[in-house]
Amino acid sequence: MKQSKRKAFTLIELIAVLVIMAIIALIVTPLVMNIIRKARVSADKRSVDAYGRSIELAIAGYLLDTGKFPTEVSQLTIEYSGNKVECETTQINTDSSVYLAGCTVAGRSVENYTYGSDKSLTYTAYTVGNQVTYNNVDYYVIKDSGVKESTVTLLKTEPLTTAEVNEYGAGHVNRYTSHSVGTAYNQNGYGGMAYYSSETCGYVNNAWVETGCTTDYAQSEVKYVVDAWKTAKAPAATEARLISKDEYESMTTVETYETPTEPGTRYVPQYDWQYNNSCWYWTSTQYNDSPSDVWNVNNFDGVLSRSYGVYNNSGVVRPVIILPKSALSN
Repeated sequence: MKQSKRKAFTLIELIAVLVIMAIIALIVTPLVMNIIRKARVSADKRSVDAYGRSIELAIAGYLLDTGKFPTEVSQLTIEYSGNKVECETTQINTDSSVYLAGCTVAGRSVENYTYGSDKSLTYTAYTVGNQVTYNNVDYYVIKDSGVKESTVTLLKTEPLTTAEVNEYGAGHVNRYTSHSVGTAYNQNGYGGMAYYSSETCGYVNNAWVETGCTTDYAQSEVKYVVDAWKTAKAPAATEARLISKDEYESMTTVETYETPTEPGTRYVPQYDWQYNNSCWYWTSTQYNDSPSDVWNVNNFDGVLSRSYGVYNNSGVVRPVIILPKSALSN
């Protein structure tokens, strides 16, 4: 009986099969990986959605338990057991919804995906130097953080006059226009330093006395004047005070110059409205470590300098207010 011979694969055939398999793998692998990637991205998006819904449920629970609206996520007890979700923006909207953006899931970035809508209020954005009007008083903008900021910081265009200091400081301070140093004095005529807290501060019986003197704006009678002026002219302001040295310097450029002994620096204002040609005015910042002096803005070129008083009969008090933008009319 004749036996049949079994035919084996040749080397060429095996190589051909391997080549075909490799080609199929090259085609299929990216497709499979893309499917896996899409599935992972889809799962991550579902995780963000689940986390967002968990926060909204926690908000509802907080409202039921406390009767108050939460302002921070840290106030909430969030029941979420999925993959760890962290977001750059986690915002609670006023309608109890949540807005999430810039999220990662288990450390993986979920690019260009947000949960909910950004329903935060937006406000007018002001530029430093813009002139605005509130309660028939003109101001310059000295700070605004943009459309998300509900308040703006303003500097009154003109310092308070002698009459205004006398009016708002009634019973506390008085401005003596005949005195060579145009500072704010108490009703007995004492003073002479930038700020003071008692009638024994300054020149008393032609002698310099520092008892009761202060360069602490919060402890000075000048603050009484500003507070009384705020009540009368800026009731909607959340704060009224003198400008700080740092605030003023933020609107200046540093200029180097040569002194007889060594180089010096000065802070030159960027805008002419920062200073007033007719008078100097105080800041709320102590002059270096001096027990009696504060920084002030001079009337020559607006450069910051030492002050124990101001050699003019008007000025010295130029209020700054922080005002809700809703109170402004342009």
